[in-house]
Amino acid sequence: MAVVLTWLIVMTLLTASSTTGVLGQGPLPGTNKALFIFGDSIYDAGNNIYEPANSHINYYPYGETYFSKPTGRVSDGRIIPDFVADYMKIPFIRPYSQPGFTNYTDGANFASSGASVLPENRPYATYLALQLKNFESVATKIENERGGKTANLLVSNAIYLISIGGNDYADLPSNTTSAARKRMVARVLATLSSALKQLHGRGARKFALQNVGPLGCMPLMKNRAGSSNGECVYGLTVSAKMHNIALATLLKQLQSSLSGFSYSLYDVYTALAERTRYPAKYGFKVGDSACCGSGSFNGQFTCGGKNGTVKYNHCSKPGEYVWFDGAHPTDVANRQLTDLFWAGSSTYVSPINLKALYEAI
Repeated sequence: MAVVLTWLIVMTLLTASSTTGVLGQGPLPGTNKALFIFGDSIYDAGNNIYEPANSHINYYPYGETYFSKPTGRVSDGRIIPDFVADYMKIPFIRPYSQPGFTNYTDGANFASSGASVLPENRPYATYLALQLKNFESVATKIENERGGKTANLLVSNAIYLISIGGNDYADLPSNTTSAARKRMVARVLATLSSALKQLHGRGARKFALQNVGPLGCMPLMKNRAGSSNGECVYGLTVSAKMHNIALATLLKQLQSSLSGFSYSLYDVYTALAERTRYPAKYGFKVGDSACCGSGSFNGQFTCGGKNGTVKYNHCSKPGEYVWFDGAHPTDVANRQLTDLFWAGSSTYVSPINLKALYEAI
C-alpha cells in the first residue's frame, strides 16, 4: 500500500510540473521545433477574443466544420497555422492572449484579426510592432525560467510563420495613384524589413512568409466596389502585386546580408486566385462568392448575424466553397493552401518549401 501511495505521489508531482511554468518539464528545445506565428485574421487562432479593442469572431457558424464551435478563427474550421502544426507534429498553437497560456514549448500565436504592418493603418488591432513586443515577452520569460542557452536554442530552431500586409492596402481609396501605392508599399516593406531584422537579432533564423493574397478578388472587395460581373478590383490587385514583387526582393536581400537567415516564400496570391477563378479544377463548386455573409458575392461581413442582430446567408456545405466569408478561406481551402506551402514546387514556394525549411539543420 505504501509503495502504491508513493508511486501516486510521484506521478502527481511529475504531472503538475509538466503543466506549469513557461516551458514546464516537457520536451526540451532541440527535440522539437516551435512555431511562432505573426499576422492578421488569416492566421489569428483566437487572440481577437481576448483583445477588447478588436472585433470578436466568437459566434456561430465560425468554427462549425472542424471544431463544432467558434474558436476565434475566422473560418468554418482550421486555418493555415493549424495545418502547419500538424505537419510539424505539434499541437495547434494557442493564442498568446489566451488567459493562463504560459507553456511555450511548441510556440505561440501572436496574430491579430485586422492587424497591419504600419500602426497608423489599423491602430485598433495588435499591429506588427505590438506582436513583436509580445514575442519579446515570451522570449524573456523563457530566459528567466530556463536560462539563456535553452531560450536561444528554442528561438533559433523555431519556425517563424508570417502573413501580414493586406490590411495596409485594403482601405486605400479606389482613386489612389500608382505613385501613392508605390510609396505605401515602400513604407510597409521598410517596416517589415525592420521587424525581420529584429527577430533575426533575437536569434530567429527560419522564416516562412506568405505574400499578400488576391485582395481585389475577395468577395468582400468585389462587394465594396460594386462589381457586377465578378471581375477583381483593379487598384487592390495592383497594390497586392506591387507588394509581392517587393517582398520577394527584400527577402533575397536579407538572406544575403544576415548571417544564417533562411526563408520560404509562399505565393498564396497565385494559389488562391487560381481557386477563386477556376474552383472546379480544385474540387470546389463556388469560387467567386462566400459561403457566409450577405450582399453581392456574400461579401458583406455579416456572417453569424453579429449575435442575431443582422440577417445573413449561410451555405449548407462550406467545403464546396473557396471562401467562407468575404475575406477568409474555408477549412478545405486552407488545407489545400497549406499543402502547397509545405511541399509545393518552386512554382508556388521559393527558394525552398516549408518542409525543406523545417528539416534544415
